[in-house]
Formats: sequence, structure tokens, C-alpha cells
Amino acid sequence: MRRVVTIGLFATFSAFATACGGGDTCDEAGTGDLQVDISGLPAGVAAVVTLQHGSESRSVTTSGRLEGLGGGTWTVQVEPVAAPGGLVRAAYDASPIEQEVCVRDGQTASTAVAYALIPSSQKLWLSTSNGEAEVEAFARESLAQTATIGASVLMHSSPGIPRAAGVAFDRRGNLWVALGSGELRRYPAGALGASGTRTPDVTLTGPALDGGPIAIAFDASGNLWTSIGSSNKVLRFGAAQLTASGSPTPEVELSGLGDPHALAFDASDNLWVGDITSGAPRVHKVAASALTATGTVTPVRSIDAKDNGPVISFSGPVGLAFDAAGNLWVAYGASGVVVRLTPADLGGTGNVSITPSVQIHTGGPKGIAFDEAGNLWMAFNIEQIARLSPEQLATSSDEPTPDVVLTSTDLGATDGVAFYPAPAALPLYHRLP
Repeated sequence: MRRVVTIGLFATFSAFATACGGGDTCDEAGTGDLQVDISGLPAGVAAVVTLQHGSESRSVTTSGRLEGLGGGTWTVQVEPVAAPGGLVRAAYDASPIEQEVCVRDGQTASTAVAYALIPSSQKLWLSTSNGEAEVEAFARESLAQTATIGASVLMHSSPGIPRAAGVAFDRRGNLWVALGSGELRRYPAGALGASGTRTPDVTLTGPALDGGPIAIAFDASGNLWTSIGSSNKVLRFGAAQLTASGSPTPEVELSGLGDPHALAFDASDNLWVGDITSGAPRVHKVAASALTATGTVTPVRSIDAKDNGPVISFSGPVGLAFDAAGNLWVAYGASGVVVRLTPADLGGTGNVSITPSVQIHTGGPKGIAFDEAGNLWMAFNIEQIARLSPEQLATSSDEPTPDVVLTSTDLGATDGVAFYPAPAALPLYHRLP
């Protein structure tokens, strides 16, 4: 019997105990039963377990006995799940995530799936510079009201992170960090529950990254994209290239997007790029169909956002985030403003100048992210992060008092912002139902 174990998960979790029934062969004959025992989930939270045998498939959400399964080897696969509640949910997973079990004619096999809390969940994650640590996290309990607090996780790295930029999670809660020194690193979810020095389990390097990755984002297929400002390119590393350290050649290299910085995917898997080119800042849309091959691309749409007063273009689109209604929020760090681009603004083709209907002037925002309640989080000032409530996001305002401001001497200047898991309604790879 073959066991498949995926790296990057928490090795201390027990997950499966299977009965293969004597011998190494599994006859593809007759029918048998399978008892599936699921544990570790809060009451009311359904598991996501799939059993596959050739063209035959079964889905399991709770413990129980499956009868009349075709004899032979069944593959048992587990997906992470999230529990409701709070500004950022608790998420659970099992390890290994795939196992094989033999069902024999007239017999009952058994398998046990033991879920456990994913340590990187229930937190707001930030990459920082000149702070107490390169990457920091704040527990969801500390996100509800204005306060002066300490970070719940201070993550140092070995080797050290010389300049952390963008951060992104994969579906299983592993944290990816872009380094200006020319690396992409993955930190396993199981190592992110407490402060300390952590060693990445995957590090990507190579000539294509020498210019220094800035932003990173996953597409719907689990490919990792990064912007390289110094070479004016956006790169794609395929999901299969993300499982081991090395210097892989990017599957796709896109140019023609100015000085690319922020990245985000919409619900149709189109790529949006914040172009910080001096004197000509734009937000570009690259159609999903144009993301499959290396070359110079022509954006489907390029948006020049202007202010409500004397018509001046906003500068430095360094943060992008979609909300549940399909609006694209853009943080213009150089102009100190966050704006809302509606689906109507985003539709159509060509180069356009738009005066966003919602413009909120606040600090020097960089990375931005939405929580479960629709609050928008961002850098506010040095040693501060802040959130704007859905009500504050509904209308334009000039330097509003944020709904919540967290002050921490642990923080320096915040760059990347991310929650794990992402809310289910957002077009993010690490969203969970």
C-alpha cells in the first residue's frame, strides 16, 4: 500500500489509520464496506473528505459507514475547513492529506481522519520593516477595538529576511513571503503558532528573481505570481514548482505592464496589476486568456484614477483587494488614499480616466486586506495598523478616524497584509467555505 504525504503541513498531527487487510495486494473484485471516523472538528463543522476509486467517488462530511464500495484501493483525500465566528475564522486540516485504503470483498475496512487547528489561522499577518520581527501576527481577539498591544507571533527567519515585502497564504495555511533580496520563501503552517525563529521549508531563487520580488498572489489553480519591479515583469511559478526548493525557470514571464507592484486576481481569474510608473500610474487588467504564455501583453483595461478636486492622478497603486461585491479597492501609497473601483469601472476595454465614487484619504496605505465582517485593514502610521468599517467604506472622506487603530511597538512600517483563512466570498486562493 502506498502512502502519500504532502510537505508543508504539521507533522505532529495524527490523521489516518487504515486497514489494508493482510498482504500487499488489493483485489479489484466484489464489494466491501468502509468505516470512516472523523474527529477534531467543532460541533456543526462539516468535514470535506473525498474517496475515489476509478470512476467511483464518495463524499464524506461526518463519521459513518459506507456500504457497497467496489473492491480495490480507494484514495482518501482531505480538504481544510473553517469554523464560523470572529473577524478571522479558525481553520482545521489533517496530515497527511491523502491516503490509500484497501476495501476487500465482504469485509469492512476502516480509516480515521483527525483534524486539528491550523496554527496560522485566526490571525492578521503583516510583513514589516524596522519592526521587532520580519513577519508579525495579531490574534483575532485583539482586532475588535482600538488598543496598544503586542504581537501574538513574532516570526524571525533563519536565514534572516533582509527585506520582507508581499505575503500570501496557500489553501492549507502555509505562508509565502517575497524577499527584496531575490527569494520566495514558504513557511509551513504548523510552525506559525508561536513566536520564534523559523526556517522555510521551500525557498525559490534564480536569475528571474534577482531583481527582488515585491507582491505575490495565487491564482485559482494554485500558481504563484510575483511582480519584479526592477525588470518590469510579472512571473508565474506553477503549482508543481512550489513543492521543493530550487531555482526553477518561471512558467510565464509577462512584460508590458509598466513598473508592476501590487497584484490581485478577480473572480474570473483575470490578473490586476498596480503599475507605479512615475507620471503614469495605472491599474491594469490582464485577461485570464493572456496569462498562459511568456511575452509582452496588452492590458484589456488600464485605469488612471483621479481625485475629486483639481483633477490630479493618484500615485503609487501599491495595494489591491477585491471585496465580496466585486469592487476593487486600490491603496495609493504615494497619495495617501484608498479608492473603490466598481464593477462598472472595471468593465469595458481600453485606457480610461476615472474619478472613483469613493475616495478615503488616510495615512500611507500599502498592503490591504478584508476580514470576515467586511472591514478593510491597512498600514496607518509607523507602529500602527487600522481598519475602516463597511460604513466608512461607503462614502468618501478626508482623514477619517479609523474604526479601530492598533498601536504596537513591535511594528515598524507595515507592507504586506493577509488573513488566513480568507473569507469565502472573496476571490482569493486561500479562501475556505
